[in-house]
Amino acid sequence: MKKGILNIGLLLLPAVFYVTTSCNGFLDLDNPSAITTEYYDTRDGQIRLLTDMYSRLRTHYNTGELQYYGTDMYMAVSESQNERMFNGYDRTFNSTAGVVGGYWKNLYKMVQEANILLNRISPEVTGSDYESFLAQGTILRAFAYFYLVETFGDVPLYTEESDELITETTRTEEEVIYQFIIDELNGVLDILPAKASVTGRLSNTALMQLLGKVYLTRAYKYYGNRSDFTAAAALFDRIIEEKNYYLLDSFADVFAEDNQANAEVIFAIQYGTDKMYLGGGNPQHTLFAINITALHPDMFVYNQQDYSAAQRGYWIIPDIHQWFTDPVTDTRYDATFQREFYINDPTNERYGELGLYYPRWNDDSGDDRGAELFYPYRDGSDYGWYPQSTAMPVLSSGSDHMPIVKKFKETKIEWNSAGQREDMVMRVGETYLLSAEAHLGAGNTGMALSRVNDIRRRAAVDDAGAIAMELTSVDLDTILDERGREMVGEHDRWFDLKRTDKLIDRVYKYNIWVGFYDNLSSDHLVRPIPQDEINKVDGLEQNPGY
Repeated sequence: MKKGILNIGLLLLPAVFYVTTSCNGFLDLDNPSAITTEYYDTRDGQIRLLTDMYSRLRTHYNTGELQYYGTDMYMAVSESQNERMFNGYDRTFNSTAGVVGGYWKNLYKMVQEANILLNRISPEVTGSDYESFLAQGTILRAFAYFYLVETFGDVPLYTEESDELITETTRTEEEVIYQFIIDELNGVLDILPAKASVTGRLSNTALMQLLGKVYLTRAYKYYGNRSDFTAAAALFDRIIEEKNYYLLDSFADVFAEDNQANAEVIFAIQYGTDKMYLGGGNPQHTLFAINITALHPDMFVYNQQDYSAAQRGYWIIPDIHQWFTDPVTDTRYDATFQREFYINDPTNERYGELGLYYPRWNDDSGDDRGAELFYPYRDGSDYGWYPQSTAMPVLSSGSDHMPIVKKFKETKIEWNSAGQREDMVMRVGETYLLSAEAHLGAGNTGMALSRVNDIRRRAAVDDAGAIAMELTSVDLDTILDERGREMVGEHDRWFDLKRTDKLIDRVYKYNIWVGFYDNLSSDHLVRPIPQDEINKVDGLEQNPGY
């Protein structure tokens, strides 16, 4: 017998997490030894179902190959199989890639659990939390379907709990799934409080951000229309005007390690300090960096408080530095990138002095500030910040160095241990830029420009800089550039480019690997259906081009 996509009736969760309100606002751990399906008829079982859905968001956002690779901002450093496929869109791209299989299964597990929850909750069993559970389960199921349909195109739509193995299915058209998502989210709009009472829990504001993004995404599709832009703009504007969450005065404060769960963060995935609950932890602090202790063991020792244990997970494409046209006036540049590294090996004769120095990209003065090693943005006509040519056959030069992204720095953990900081996935800074995009699509360029300038003024070093930072015109590329400056290292860049129909043009322009392989086409605007699922389930046909 074939095992279906969803084995709903046999779902067992031997290790899930119980939602409680703790003193630090994070989720506390409860680990039952065994659970039967009847357990989900109880309030405790329903809490565990809901919490497991939240925990799956970690896996979703940590699938970096689908978030960062193959975009105009990030690129792979070498040519592993996944890097060739997801970053370069080369001719080996196929449906056996393990990344898409895990991504598909994780999202359908969320659907599966939501269907069970929504089928079994009732005022009698769930009590005073009934409406809250209804809203949260609906939002999480809609979230899963949004990313499924954007990633894979037409996908099977399951909305009911079932105790039968699925051995055959059909793919539901995108248009139907989009309407389902929108109807579902509108059906629970204004049930949850505007501001979450517990850190890491969904709120009505988070629902509006998701619903607005769904409307905005549909607006670009052949079955969307201008009214979708208008509906999206109304939701984003409502978030901004209600001020339950709002822009902080300082961009750097948004990412301050001691300022988590601040007023700009609409929704963030929680990790906390419980070692049992942490799992692999939040890896963001390690992803956009160089391992300076490996490159320079004579200057740098393992000290998490000085320099995070890091690796070359995803390289920031050097052209992105030039998007910060005035990196002195735009405080986001220095708040985002760490360019100075002081020698922390006490046996080094220059202990405490500047070891590595990367000037701002537009500083061509040659001033090395007395650093042991000096890496300017360009070395003559060549980039200085790309990896060495032995790892990059598309380049003739490079230093294997570049400034690291420090927005997500972790100083309160041991070297190379699991990251504990929250992972922001919705914040008001993005709300302004989504509002700008929606207003632009609706034909209101004045409001679109105003929203972008709000973000730029917040980024300015002083009042004079705020005036200098203001733009006088706006288009879609302007907004995507601004998203790039505002959101370096944050999620969904691939989805942003796909939504706006800018992926092919911008990726060819900026990602050198894509030009090297020269294989990117409209087929790649959806990912391949996992081959393992096609083998198990009749009627699950592959996307064109794979």
